[in-house]
Parts: sequence; structure tokens; C-alpha cells
Amino acid sequence: MLRKGLAGGVESGESSSEDTLKPTSRDAAHRFEHYELVNGEDGKPVELGRGAMGVTYKAFDVDLHCFVTLKVISEKYLGDESARLRFLREARAAASLRHPNVASVFHLGRTGENYFYAMEFVEGETLENLIKRSGRVEVKLALEIATQAAAGLAAVYKQKLVHRDIKPSNIMVSLEDGGAVTAKIIDLGLAKAVNEPGSQTAISMPGGFAGTPEFASPEQFAGVQVDIRSDLYSPGATLWKMLTGQTPFRGTSAELMHQHLHAPLAIEQLEGIPQPVVVLVGVLLEKDPGRRFQNPAELLKAMPTITGAIDARRRITRQSLQKTPSTASRVGTRKPPARLAPKKISVARLPVTGSDVFGREEDIAFLDRAWANKDVNVVTIVAWAGVGKSTLVNHWLRRMAADHYRSAELVFGWSLYRQGSSGDTSSADEFLDAALAWFGDPDPRLGTAWEKGERLAKLVAHCRTLLVLDGLEPLQNPPGPQEGRLREPALQALLRELAAFNTGLCVITTRTPVADLADHERTSALRRDLEQLSCDAGAELLRALGVNGHEAE
Repeated sequence: MLRKGLAGGVESGESSSEDTLKPTSRDAAHRFEHYELVNGEDGKPVELGRGAMGVTYKAFDVDLHCFVTLKVISEKYLGDESARLRFLREARAAASLRHPNVASVFHLGRTGENYFYAMEFVEGETLENLIKRSGRVEVKLALEIATQAAAGLAAVYKQKLVHRDIKPSNIMVSLEDGGAVTAKIIDLGLAKAVNEPGSQTAISMPGGFAGTPEFASPEQFAGVQVDIRSDLYSPGATLWKMLTGQTPFRGTSAELMHQHLHAPLAIEQLEGIPQPVVVLVGVLLEKDPGRRFQNPAELLKAMPTITGAIDARRRITRQSLQKTPSTASRVGTRKPPARLAPKKISVARLPVTGSDVFGREEDIAFLDRAWANKDVNVVTIVAWAGVGKSTLVNHWLRRMAADHYRSAELVFGWSLYRQGSSGDTSSADEFLDAALAWFGDPDPRLGTAWEKGERLAKLVAHCRTLLVLDGLEPLQNPPGPQEGRLREPALQALLRELAAFNTGLCVITTRTPVADLADHERTSALRRDLEQLSCDAGAELLRALGVNGHEAE
């Protein structure tokens, strides 16, 4: 009977929606298995959107007699096997999700050379269109949409995925009679598995920046590994746009990158918004992921506090909104000062230098300030050989040790200069294996060099660590177009991640500025160029060494 019904269409007396539709069934190019593209008033297929890899259409399921959304791979990628695999991965990732606030995928197919997948057709409009129509979204409606989007993200998180492109155009909103609203996340084209390498591009994006600059997290701009906390920054930018009609930052891609990474929020733009909502937006848009909600469940738990405070016209504090996460989850936050000895110390691989330092008071004070400043993640001491870079850092370490390392929980130092490179094992390999093992990595042999560098960065940033890398210059490119850039992928990944997010401080000595840190210079990565000793300091040094002579000499 079912087969007969599918073959013969509807029985006599049964109503059919085909009378009111305009499917393009006469055109084989517009039919994908049992799905037909629906024409608009202009006679062309109704296009719902275009992404990096495919075009999304409104279609009609001729078997079940219902509308669906059909995503078809772009023609330019038909002969690209890697693109086809990315498209299939996108469909499978979306199909793994079943939640009322995520559009469901229920069919993957192929017609000729065209790959496509079908998902539920969501009535309503994109949140982007709603904002354009309304200018601003009323506060309680905005919070309800944000809550439902967070519920959808919780399902994404449960499948160990990261969406990476939460924005108004990827949220469908259906406003119903009586004021009810339904919000659904759509388009997992940029999603990736949490355990994929950081260099892995989007599921359906052939290279390049993965995300939309106006809504992307600082981690996406920094090029470091992202997790679900990145997906909690983007809803913050989306909520900001709902409340104000504008994104929190605007400008060119380069300007947006700088603003998301470094610029403070223009809170004055939220004038008239209830104070609890302003607090919520501030938490979501924290540049440090360790200071945001750590997962969607924490955000969902906070939403009743927000709405209750609004109803009671009560102010809230960040502390009442956000419970302090466990140490293991706070990847990017500094611990409050506590004069306790570090849990572990390893500085034996640093070079042996003299104990006396003369004329370096300002340089010592610079390092002290860097350690105390929660916004400084990396410091580079630059000078030619013989000026005293290593001596300065060793002297500062002895001062730190006399004060229990000033709340450092771990202290690790390594000289990259003296090992150099020999055979197939570079000094970076030796350092990486030793450091991963020391910091507790279960198997330092696993992964590519880049992945090892990312893992080490997370271990270092797990608690307040003082990391000293002495003599980086053998692993940097010599003068030329790539001067100062690191040649080792592991160190590139390590320093890029630490420059973006670090709970402690990484101190580097080198003869050449590290070009890989240029994007963070004068913000989270500071550089100190050591000068030659002054005459007075030089004379004092000679006297300390037992050299006799007149002042003029």
C-alpha cells in the first residue's frame, strides 16, 4: 500500500498541496531524487542562502508532501574530491544533532554529479531579517532567542562539535500568535569536531578564515584552537546586535581583528538596556575564554537570574551571575596572588651565568611589571650576544625565587640556543618532548609538531606558569623576507597560543625580534631591547670583578 501510494500520488478525495505549489518538476535539473525545487513568483527556484560550499533552496518532498530545505553542493566543487568529502562531513555532522533548537538533517543523496542533503524547512525568517525590520529587538524577546540558541548550542556541545559561525543569519526565528517565539540554529558549514587539529579548516570551507569577522571570537582571529567557549562569544555579539541594531565592532577585516582581540566594549551603546543584561553581554564578550561561561549549560543556568533581576528591577554582579569555574576549566585566567611555593620547578636547562647585574634596574622593573600585569602574556628580551640577556633573566629568576616565585604554580626554563640542531632532531623537538612530559602530557609522541605545540600551550596556560625560553635565535629565520619568523611549527603554535591566552608569563631571550608575535606586540606581547651598559654601570662591574684603575680609564 505504501509503495502504491508513493507511486500513484494521493488517493481520490485526499487534499493535495500540489495545487498551490509551483514545483519545477518538468525540469530534471531542478529535481533531486524525490525533492523538487520550488519556484518563486519570478519563475526561478527559491534560493534561501549561499554558503562557502553550497546553495540552499526551498524544495518540496513529493512523497511526503511537505516543504524541505535542500542544500546542493556548488557546481565549481563538483570535480573536487576533497570538497565533496567536506560537504559529506557537514551533512553528517548536522544529521548527528536532534534538538528542537537546531534544524534537523534527514536525508543525504546524489543526483547525477550533484550531492545534496535535505533538512527541515523552518518557517519564519532569519534573525538578521528580524533585526533589519525592527531596528532593535525588545529585550525580553532578545533574551528568549538567546536562550533558545544556547539550548541548541548545548546539543552541538554534546556531539563534541564547535559551530564557529553563530550569527543572526544562521538563526531562524518564528514569531507565533500570542507572542511565542521559536529559534533554531541552521547551517553547520563551518562546524568542526572539538578534537580536530587547530589548523583544520571548516567542514565545508576550503581554507581561509573560518567564521564571520563581525561575530567571530578572539580565538578565531588569533588562529588558535577553538572550543565551545568560542561559540559563546558569538551569541554575545549577536545579542549586542539584537539590542542595539549594530555589531559591537565595525570596520575592515583587519580593524575587526584588532578590535575583537584588544579593543574594549563601547558599553555606552547599551544605554537604556537593563543592567543585568549589560552584565550578561560583558561576560559573553570576554576576550579571555576562561572568563566567559565555560559551556552552554552555564549560560542556560544564568538566564533565569537575568530575567528575574529584570522583573524585580534588581541589579546583579558578575559574581552572582557566573559561578567560579573549577581550576581545570579556567584556561585563560590568572590566579589571585598567593605567596605559596610552586608545585614544580625546572630551571636546570637554563645557561649558567654570573650572579651580579649592574645598571639593569629598569629592565628588572620591566619584568616585574610584566609578571604583575594580567594583560601581558609574553615578554621578549632582545639584544646581541654579550649584552647580558641570559644574565638579566637569571638574576630576575633568583629575585623571584626569593619571593616564592610570586604565586607562580609551575616554573619551567629551557635554553634552545646551546642544543642547536643536529640530524633529524632539532632543539625544538628535544624541548617539546621534555616539556610535554614535564607538564603531564599522557603521550608526547602523538600528533604533528603543530598539534604538540598547541597541546603544550594548553598545559602551560592551565595554571599560572612562568615559562622561560632562552636563546630562541637558532630557530628563527635569518635576515631576509622571513626574518625573525620561527622555522619550527611547534614553537609557532606554542607562542601564538600563549600570546593570545596565557594565565602566567612566557619570557623569551633572542637576538632577533620574534616576527610570529607581531600581531600581539604592545598589547599582550611586549618587547624589551637591551642597551649596552652605561659607563657608570660598566665601571661598577669592573670593580666587582676586581679590576683596578682610575675612573677615566
